[in-house]
Amino acid sequence: MTGEKLSACPEVSGFSIRLEDVEKWYGGKVREERPAVHIPSLSIRGGEWAVLMGDSGSGKSTLLNLVGGVDLPDSGKILLGDNTINLIDERERTLFRRKHMGFVFQFFNLFPTLSVRENVLLPLGLLGRRDPDAIGRLLEEVGLSGMGNRYPSELSGGEQQRVALARALVHRPQIILADEPTGSLDHRTGMVVLGLLQRLHREYGPTILMSTHSEEAARFGERVLHIRDGEIMKVAPVTTPDA
Repeated sequence: MTGEKLSACPEVSGFSIRLEDVEKWYGGKVREERPAVHIPSLSIRGGEWAVLMGDSGSGKSTLLNLVGGVDLPDSGKILLGDNTINLIDERERTLFRRKHMGFVFQFFNLFPTLSVRENVLLPLGLLGRRDPDAIGRLLEEVGLSGMGNRYPSELSGGEQQRVALARALVHRPQIILADEPTGSLDHRTGMVVLGLLQRLHREYGPTILMSTHSEEAARFGERVLHIRDGEIMKVAPVTTPDA
């Protein structure tokens, strides 16, 4: 993956993720033959990097939205650490996401009228926190030192995804949800971005749940959750060509 010697992971700060008897129906049980997601039981340990793999329409994004509290299940429980995310109200879920979760998307989702520094600062601003020194250090860590005053239109796709990574990590979240984070990047750039995420994961210890179509991208994780028709069909440890 990367030839760089990586530092050992510190004490894990990531929340565990547990799903119990979770179902999500988009058209309702009368109109739909089966739920979009049906997961009787799933556990991801704190600090783990788990990878969701499946075809388009298999339920990957729906599952990520459920874990992120963006969608609510029609039944069951979703526990993030000791917090049952689907049993708290919308305001509490929003505050929980701001404080404890980071998001990385396929299409970056940067604000075009904000500079790199301003985009990265957004999660801290929403929490009422300021740490300009940390921003400088973080931009250096993701290879964007000296680029804080640039705008997204002035950056390559790989650089924009590095900004998105910095934004997802700036508030040191316990969980990172990454939805096809290399889907808009060429192969080489995608591997560089994942190598960077790997290093940051080992340094900060968040739990990562990442969806991808790429077997190469999946090798950066620790376990692969194969999903089809909204169900986890197989859970397997990551294997590498050298294994």
